[in-house]
Amino acid sequence: METRRGFFHRSLLFYLVAACACAPVLATTPRQPTGVTAGQRPYRILVTNDDGVRAPGILAMAQALQSLGEITIAAPAENQSGKAHSIITSDPIFVDQVTLAGGLRAFSIVATPATCVKVGVRALMAEKPDLVVSGINRGYNLGMVTYVSGTVGAAREAALMGIPAIASSLSVDETNYAAAAEIVRQVAEMVHQRGLDAGVLLNVNVPPGPSTAIKGMRVTRQSAQSGEERFEEQRSPTGRRMFWSIWKEPTGDVEGTDVWATEHGYAAVTPLRANEFDTKTYDAWQGRLAPVNGVAATSTAAELPSTRSSPARRPRPHAAPSRPPSLDR
Repeated sequence: METRRGFFHRSLLFYLVAACACAPVLATTPRQPTGVTAGQRPYRILVTNDDGVRAPGILAMAQALQSLGEITIAAPAENQSGKAHSIITSDPIFVDQVTLAGGLRAFSIVATPATCVKVGVRALMAEKPDLVVSGINRGYNLGMVTYVSGTVGAAREAALMGIPAIASSLSVDETNYAAAAEIVRQVAEMVHQRGLDAGVLLNVNVPPGPSTAIKGMRVTRQSAQSGEERFEEQRSPTGRRMFWSIWKEPTGDVEGTDVWATEHGYAAVTPLRANEFDTKTYDAWQGRLAPVNGVAATSTAAELPSTRSSPARRPRPHAAPSRPPSLDR
């Protein structure tokens, strides 16, 4: 009897081992975030970029953030560098699911970075994310370059939607994203713990070198520099005139700026605000605008008296149905 029981136990153990060895490993199984207990709502992070969904920077970033929460990757299908905050309004937005290295699932979207955030938040994710991280971009986004950066444009879109956001970039001279990913992960953890004011995003730029070569992180001001750009003229094979943009990153700014920090071996963390309203000029210009048609300028258009009646609107003809109307501008 003992022999049969022992044989049964050995057979059962062999079966379980064989079953585990043959079971498929699911790429979509999320890693349990550190500090999250069973049944607790995960910290949801949307990861995007402008270099494209298969760029090495976004993979390194997503892998580093897995310890903080539940990761959703939604990024452009192709390189969208320099697209700033442009959005798709008139074309269909195609979405495919792809698998990245390490089994990470991602949404590949034929769209700009800002639109990827819109689609990710409003169509692909079941719940609104707690944080949006854009990058890691290949090349700095320092100073006024943030206004043309697709990486920063994606983070700014998240901030406009009321979601804390981080834009992250690495020196173009560095090809190993590990050190930068760890720095951005630390910044993301601080945002998780302390939060950000509504409409605020953090622009992180990391200098080249391993983690041992980076001196640390500094909170910096945004440089007023925008780099240097020239246009090199060439001719196409058919003789058509064309130009190539040749651009150099901003350099040589004063201490305390993001440009200075990265040049001196520090990772720059620059707080930016999506709201560009200028309170100082608003206050200074009160009562200074010249009268229009005898009516003094006021602070709001609603206070201006009407000088003529509005013409009656003509009924619009019914058009053939086309794409769904876009409500976001």
